[in-house]
Amino acid sequence: MDELVTYRLKGVDGHIAKQKTGFTTKALLNNPKYAKSRENASEFGPVSHLCKAIRMILQEGLPKSKNLEVTNGLHTIMRKVMCCDTIAPRGNRCLKNGFTSAGGKSLFTGYDFNPAGLLRNTFKGNYRFDAAKRQLVFEPFITKDAFVFPEGADCVGFRLGALRFDFGSSTGFYALTDLAFYGLNSRRTQKLKLSIEDFPDGEGNVFFLLEVAFFVENEDSYLSFPKNDTKVVYVLGVE
Repeated sequence: MDELVTYRLKGVDGHIAKQKTGFTTKALLNNPKYAKSRENASEFGPVSHLCKAIRMILQEGLPKSKNLEVTNGLHTIMRKVMCCDTIAPRGNRCLKNGFTSAGGKSLFTGYDFNPAGLLRNTFKGNYRFDAAKRQLVFEPFITKDAFVFPEGADCVGFRLGALRFDFGSSTGFYALTDLAFYGLNSRRTQKLKLSIEDFPDGEGNVFFLLEVAFFVENEDSYLSFPKNDTKVVYVLGVE
């Protein structure tokens, strides 16, 4: 009887007996058939921990709404980066090794932290990013043509950020330029350069991020736009 499970079925007198199927905890831990499941489980925990550490460092800049989508999206892309680890065997792959590869860096470059706030849907102008100089250059633009404003917003602010993150210690350092503000009806701008100055050396990878957020101008001050899910946090490059 240990290999059978019994249950009642509506409309049937007595009990139904059926052989046990599916996997047990013991089988999951020992059966060769579930080797990939064990490998996935051993890799998922560390990735999840590191994703949370990164989100905590960036929490001020990340949208407060749609938090679950932000979390799930980051887990998904980081799992893909981890799979670029060609150093460690399956079951022991890690993000640190994934980001040493050109493939891992390329996968994360161009990533939008906020699935509801995509750079390509928000900014229609031209820019150049130089990782060696840690400099972001915007070509001259007319604000209302370059940015897609959500209804109710009349100002846009953007800044360049650099995050150094050590995947070994789960620690990081985040530096940001000041926000550059432009009103909806601003005239054609001059070329704009945003640069990260005096960024300290250290262990780990450096991620360069562009933050774009919308505001409501009020008597020479800027109020954050209530619909925070429009915020863009975009990966410009990875060192």
